[in-house]
Amino acid sequence: MQERTAAAEAPRPKQETQNPREMLTASNAQRILHKRMGGSVGRSTFYRWIECGHITSFRLGKKILIPSKALDALIEQCLRGDSLSVHKR
Repeated sequence: MQERTAAAEAPRPKQETQNPREMLTASNAQRILHKRMGGSVGRSTFYRWIECGHITSFRLGKKILIPSKALDALIEQCLRGDSLSVHKR
């Protein structure tokens, strides 16, 4: 049997539930936001926010990818009641 060292027994730091580099497709991110906000943010609004730059996003070919951290920040902002409304001219 191997000896256990103090380092092996030391408590591990709390890990985040999501990989900070995790990317979500726009449709998956919209579903998560819709569910977390109780349906108050619709699909059109979500894609308008992407178009206007309110949500950090990247294009990879035809796919729109959103970092999970950006989605988390958006959810926090919505829960605080900060306005993100975009008015078309």
